[in-house]
Amino acid sequence: MQVIAHGRLTLYETYGQFQMVVNVIEEAGVGDLERAFQKLKEKLGKEGLFEVEHKQALPAYAFRIAVVTSPTGAAVRDIIATLSRRWPCSEILVVPVRVQGDLAAGEIVRALEQIPRAGAVDLVILGRGGGSLEDLWAFNEESVARAIHACPLPIISAVGHETDVTIADFVADVRAATPTMAAEIAVPNVDDVFSTVVESQRRLGRNMKARLDGVRSKIQELLKSYALGQIRNRIQSQLQTYDYAIEKLQRNMIDRIARCGVRLDGFVARLKGLDARAVLSRGYAICADFETGKGVQTVDGALLAGNLRVTFSDGSVLSEVKERVDE
Repeated sequence: MQVIAHGRLTLYETYGQFQMVVNVIEEAGVGDLERAFQKLKEKLGKEGLFEVEHKQALPAYAFRIAVVTSPTGAAVRDIIATLSRRWPCSEILVVPVRVQGDLAAGEIVRALEQIPRAGAVDLVILGRGGGSLEDLWAFNEESVARAIHACPLPIISAVGHETDVTIADFVADVRAATPTMAAEIAVPNVDDVFSTVVESQRRLGRNMKARLDGVRSKIQELLKSYALGQIRNRIQSQLQTYDYAIEKLQRNMIDRIARCGVRLDGFVARLKGLDARAVLSRGYAICADFETGKGVQTVDGALLAGNLRVTFSDGSVLSEVKERVDE
């Protein structure tokens, strides 16, 4: 067995011999955290926490998404930016927690317990950016794994980079390679949804016309048959009424499709109205601390920041805050 020994090396000068007073000894190539990881993985695996039968399907259209992560890291910014771009109608609820350190696991567990009580949450994204095994250890804690398993809401685990694997990834309903990828998985692309609705509208119109034409053709064939020759005149007297009914049905379908189109246009307009770029094009601007990038909404915040990044619809400028100017 090969081991790694940590201790103090001394020299016994009389005989010219070295000796080592060992304080810590561990198996070579396997650290304490790695052993703990494998042990917990095996334990939870035997209990069935990783089984596919326990995993929930993600909602097709998530409108309220809880993001459990650090409020200051790059991960939360990437998630918010991706969700806002792909599905502007979603409401993002950031649940701030520590993502490393001794207190992180407890905060994550409490967040997962409290989110279902808030109501109307469709999906949870749990994650953080990359780091060492020690940095990511909160997501390898048994308490966090059991909280994920017990949560009644679908959870996407997005911890670290693609090569990072945690216990949370195995227990969660879906594992994403990165926080950005989690946001991509969580919601559809609004442009794709719009295209699907438009194509469905067109296909419905084509199908209805084809069915009506088919019915008309069958009736025409029946009218030519010998068996119905005796009642042909009677049927012909009803054709005008039938044609009127067909035309009325077609008009009703066209009107209904047109109303659906108007509602769809209104829906698209509302989605576009939520786009921050549309707001900026109307003469508004976004102010943020130039150093930290944190948004600034008040005069006191601007004075405290000193230098602001002011974003317009066509770009950004650096602005120096000198003094308060009251109306």
